[in-house]
Amino acid sequence: MGQTTEEPQPWTAPTASASLGGGPAQICRVSRESDGTLRLNLSGFAMIGVDVALLWTQNGAGFSIVGTVVPPPAGGMPGVYMRVDMSMGAVDRRRFRRSSVQVPVVLILPSGQMFPGLAIDLSVGGARVIVDLDVDDLGEEALIDMVDGLAPGQPVTLEMLLPDGPAEINCQVHGSDEVGDVRLLFVDVDAETRARLDAFQETQ
Repeated sequence: MGQTTEEPQPWTAPTASASLGGGPAQICRVSRESDGTLRLNLSGFAMIGVDVALLWTQNGAGFSIVGTVVPPPAGGMPGVYMRVDMSMGAVDRRRFRRSSVQVPVVLILPSGQMFPGLAIDLSVGGARVIVDLDVDDLGEEALIDMVDGLAPGQPVTLEMLLPDGPAEINCQVHGSDEVGDVRLLFVDVDAETRARLDAFQETQ
């Protein structure tokens, strides 16, 4: 089956995850301005020239582009404006290869609560995880905490059991179709873990 190349269009996604200057990811909406810049509906100050990394899901695939914060246009809407650096080929980056897998995982909320599950879809940019709702100690209170903790935009830690050993990845919840079915965006993945994910996907 041939693979098609799809143009990354973050402004078509409901939300995207933005990281400024390598900082923590923030969920935002993206709009495309007439001059080609992208506006992120983020509040607060962003220094001109800072790198921006965007992650989002488009037609079921994970995409990313990088750019630079630019000054807002005169009379422009509030937000952070970025220009994609075409010289880096950012817009032409291939979408993350996704693999159907069955990898045991544990989702860890900031509160420390842990929920076991199974990653059924994986790329170097994110994963889809099905939480095990049949565990004996998952009472009503824990279920409520899980729903709150896995709401879109919430930070979570994903512990994944890869064939070469466990991996721990910081994530942000991107969405959830139903209770226990969670889509995650990976945040600040180090080079070693990214290489391990790539190597694992090669075997799928």
